[in-house]
Amino acid sequence: MLAQGGALVAALAILAATAGWAQATAFGADEPWQRIRPLVGTDSEHLVEPGETLHDVAYVHRLGFEGIRRLNRELDPWIPPAGSVVRLPTRAVLPAVEPEGLVINVPEMRLYDFTSAGDPRVLAVAVGDPEDPTPVSRFRVGEKRVDPVWNVPKSIRAERPHLPAQVPAGPDNPLGTRWMTLGATSYGIHGTNVKWSIGRGSTHGCVRLYGDVMESLFERVPKGTPVAVLYEPYKWGSDGQTLYLEAHPDPYDRIPNHFEAALALPRQLDLLPRLDLDLVWETVQRAEGVPTPVGTLP
Repeated sequence: MLAQGGALVAALAILAATAGWAQATAFGADEPWQRIRPLVGTDSEHLVEPGETLHDVAYVHRLGFEGIRRLNRELDPWIPPAGSVVRLPTRAVLPAVEPEGLVINVPEMRLYDFTSAGDPRVLAVAVGDPEDPTPVSRFRVGEKRVDPVWNVPKSIRAERPHLPAQVPAGPDNPLGTRWMTLGATSYGIHGTNVKWSIGRGSTHGCVRLYGDVMESLFERVPKGTPVAVLYEPYKWGSDGQTLYLEAHPDPYDRIPNHFEAALALPRQLDLLPRLDLDLVWETVQRAEGVPTPVGTLP
């Protein structure tokens, strides 16, 4: 067991020192310890201005609304007192997947853009609601369109019969100004004309970004770029000494036992004695979506 612990510490030191990456498979690492990932970003805060809501705070920082709301449960999201300090979800454990292309983790409603050198860009997204979930799979960026026309699916027209068969480009188009198809499917990554929807389960399965963020992503991501869509509510990270758990809700109700699911990786690595299990339980229950220290490495 000591030898395994030494290998784990050495591997994590390499990860932390290089922002580097062990080779991993699409939806999990080759070795369990490779699923303990580095952290990116820093903790940050926002001072509420008179009249601001948490929706406004989310938009100012181009973050997701639900992530901010969960992290600041003590605040009224619609009338937070001026001068209140809002914690922002700007630090994250990287997903346990190879660092290439685009990686979307549905439960955390974030997209990781690995297409440039250095740390990835971390972008807030909206995903499909439970009735129309975002598909979890591997894709490549397919057709790209500027000012897309929305061909309204029959299923949506059945729900909203007032909609036309097509919605032209413009301010009423829910696709925004940019569209990138996920493979050969009918799903895509696109902008929006409803900025308050970002950071929510608010689509019919597509992945939606703030309009200006999507336009920037569109420009730097070529056709054929790999896209991995994950369903990973619990992510384990380390800075080389401390173990962090980042817990998110289970929006599609796919996890039968959340506590056991969160403990699966540390149990596999024989790290349970190194954890404060009460902290793990609390972190899972609160699902605040930020890295929380819950233990130490051997």
